[in-house]
Amino acid sequence: MEEDHNGITEIQPVSPEKEEREDQPTANTHQEFETKPEEGLRKRKNSSPQDEPNFNSNVNGNSASKKEGSTSNVFVFWAFFVGMVSLVTLAFVIISSVVSPGDEKSEFLSMPPDLRSHYSKGKMIKVQIGEERNSIQMFVREEGRTANAETVVLLHGFGGSSFSFRHVISMLASRGIRAVALDLPGAGFSDKTTLQIDRGWPGFLGRIRNVYLEIKEKGLFWGFDQLIETGGMPHVSYEPKVRKNYQVLQCGAQELGQGLGQVIESLSLGPVHLVVHDTGFETGAIWAVSNPSLVRSVTLLDATSHRPSVPLWVLRMPGVRELMTHFDFLQLAMFKMCCSRSIDKSAAEGHGFLLRTKNGAKAAVEIGSRANSSFDFEGWANADQMKDVPMQILWANGWSKDWQREGHLLAQRLSRAELVFHGGGRWPQEDIAEEITEAIAKFVSSLPPTAKTVVEEPLPEHIQRMFDEGHGHHHGHHDHVHHHGDHGHSHGGGYMDGYGLGHGAWH
Repeated sequence: MEEDHNGITEIQPVSPEKEEREDQPTANTHQEFETKPEEGLRKRKNSSPQDEPNFNSNVNGNSASKKEGSTSNVFVFWAFFVGMVSLVTLAFVIISSVVSPGDEKSEFLSMPPDLRSHYSKGKMIKVQIGEERNSIQMFVREEGRTANAETVVLLHGFGGSSFSFRHVISMLASRGIRAVALDLPGAGFSDKTTLQIDRGWPGFLGRIRNVYLEIKEKGLFWGFDQLIETGGMPHVSYEPKVRKNYQVLQCGAQELGQGLGQVIESLSLGPVHLVVHDTGFETGAIWAVSNPSLVRSVTLLDATSHRPSVPLWVLRMPGVRELMTHFDFLQLAMFKMCCSRSIDKSAAEGHGFLLRTKNGAKAAVEIGSRANSSFDFEGWANADQMKDVPMQILWANGWSKDWQREGHLLAQRLSRAELVFHGGGRWPQEDIAEEITEAIAKFVSSLPPTAKTVVEEPLPEHIQRMFDEGHGHHHGHHDHVHHHGDHGHSHGGGYMDGYGLGHGAWH
């Protein structure tokens, strides 16, 4: 290209000879890439058959390696399958051996010391709940029963029991307050099952069912023995058999409120200062709105209707439920994660014992699944029956930001309730019993005193009869008579009725 005087570039044409020379490779390039036919032919003639690639042998080798690979894969699969089945079977055997229920005496002896101490200080009270008026026993522990003392009733939530308030009970009593904690039906030491009469099915289906129930009761090996001995199905009568079955309690907050009300009436507790914890709020709220004259005040202790501290699915899922309630380190981990970061091993064992014995976990799930997760806090607090009842909210400040926000939302709904933050967790009665006791006592003492009349509990007939007979046969032996009188007072209210150790066995 050349540039003329006017600044215009002129394109020069390329000659054909030059273009041809540029397209041709160099001599060295020809030498590197050009292959002579004669030389290639000589190489093929001089090479032996062994040097040439054998495509048939490669194909056969690939087929054999594929067969070996598939055989190896099948072996690995079956080895893995057998191993997994063996592990699952072993796990079920171990869990079954661990979770197999023992007799009542051995269960009582295996009770953790703290829980046994709590149990020994309580008593059983018979109540009737539900449309069928089923009779059940409810466990109650009280301290500080003095004339004109204010009465505080402590109500637990899902997965809990009166055992969680054991320290608060004693601390309130030391401050001159009558403290009463109870186990709602289906929780703690209260009955978790009801007796059901099964009259069976008639006909052939009834016989098949009877065989199934016999094998279920006596074991699978008994069924095999019968099959070998008789050559057929175990001999079971065609007649329908009447069986007694214990069914897990199926009741909601309404029935639980009936039990609460009957305990308060039986012990002449009202008017009471009601302390409701966790999901126990719904039961206390239903009872309070139906009995406003018996309610002196209400304290909501980390109360909720839709977020129980113990996750429902943990106790609902088979396998997980058994693991969480039968192994100490898993119990402790669950309660630390969900309820109380400072709960100790002994307390966790006590709560776990109550959940794993007497169908405790199943009863908790049955009742917890009936809870009303959309309970109207604001509508309840502003109802005509409750508008004059003093209220306070005790709420965990350091558990989580989300839970702290939940407390503020509750305080907005209950605008006339005072919000007091504490330094514990979701179960503060386990974390900071002293702080919770002080907050309850301060709130109760800030209200005008309530005149209280202590009514002595009458002795049951059989205890009174023993007392009278002892007095008649041993007239003048005051020490012996006094001994019987003490015995009546310690057991007359139903103490130690559970585990078949009293007059009413705990089912």
